[in-house]
Amino acid sequence: MAFAPSRSKKHDTKKEGELNMNSMMDMMTIILLFLLKSFSTDGALVAPSQDLTLPTSFQTEKPKKELNVAISQDAIIVNDIPILSLSSLHPEEMMIPALNSKLAEYAQKEKQLELDVGKEFTHQVIIQGDRTIPFDVLIKVMYTCSQSEFYKMRLLTVKKGG
Repeated sequence: MAFAPSRSKKHDTKKEGELNMNSMMDMMTIILLFLLKSFSTDGALVAPSQDLTLPTSFQTEKPKKELNVAISQDAIIVNDIPILSLSSLHPEEMMIPALNSKLAEYAQKEKQLELDVGKEFTHQVIIQGDRTIPFDVLIKVMYTCSQSEFYKMRLLTVKKGG
């Protein structure tokens, strides 16, 4: 015994097939995220400051993106922001107060990021120094970094060919 079709089915006209755009957008978003995640960043992660001539080295390890302290011939620069001039350094003191306060701000931000989103505070800093800066200035910058919770220091050099 066959059942009679309902009224809604009886008067239903055939519709053309429609494309579900939500599913297509989800698929394209997943593909985009996958490509961005797998994209290799072998380029220069750290760009040397314009007024620096970096020393050369045979080291093959590539730098990571970290806090950047540059010592040019006339100034100390943190992440491309000039902090103080080298002429204002006190010759007797090891600690550089202006650099210490700026590094303490960055350390506080990193600690807050670690609490908020779980990004580990690595305590690493990359120090760029012109090859003509006095050694005592480099030592003062390194001492100040170590006292500001950035005790894992790397010196940026240019890879020597050959």
